[in-house]
Amino acid sequence: MTGTIIRLMPNKGYCFIRGDDGVSRFGHARAFVDPLAFDLAREGQAVRYTPVTDTSVYGKSGGARAVDIVLLPAGYAVEKL
Repeated sequence: MTGTIIRLMPNKGYCFIRGDDGVSRFGHARAFVDPLAFDLAREGQAVRYTPVTDTSVYGKSGGARAVDIVLLPAGYAVEKL
């Protein structure tokens, strides 16, 4: 699935991605396939990812998450929010 990084929290190590389906998902820095990609990510950048639902006991929101996140070379999918 593809989407756009809508909120990036580099000091905390996570981001939020709005998928093409309109659902916002949490993405942790460790969920990026390339370990350096999180440091290169910017708000408004297009990404490809696998959507999952966090069903763990420790999941705070128990909601939608993004894993296997890859930055797309297309650059910015939308204007910076």
